[in-house]
Amino acid sequence: MVKKLNKIAGILLQKLKSAISGSFSDVRKGKKRGVLALILAGVFLGFYGTSAGVLWLLFLAFLFYEWDSRVIGTLAIISLATCPILLALKQDAYAEQMAVYAYFFLVMTVVLQIIEYKHYPEEFKEDIKNTE
Repeated sequence: MVKKLNKIAGILLQKLKSAISGSFSDVRKGKKRGVLALILAGVFLGFYGTSAGVLWLLFLAFLFYEWDSRVIGTLAIISLATCPILLALKQDAYAEQMAVYAYFFLVMTVVLQIIEYKHYPEEFKEDIKNTE
């Protein structure tokens, strides 16, 4: 059992390492997009606070670099899963904030999926045929 867990952990760490290095590579290649994302996120940070700035930076980075939106979907699920734990620990304010973050992450995921559908409709045509 321990060997299997170590193997799974090794695979996950390897995938995470390659994803992070790929992200840094994308940022190095598209510096102008990164600067634009930072400027726009900075505007939101100035007007609406740190949380809004970070969320907009995350959304714009995934939008401009066309990263997989399932990562943000995973953040939404994790945020949602922490809510009952926080409620059980009598941390109502944190639970409410995590629920709000879960909602924001879900909205980001849906918007990014719609944009991906509009940019690459040929990738979704096969999925539509399989459902009929």
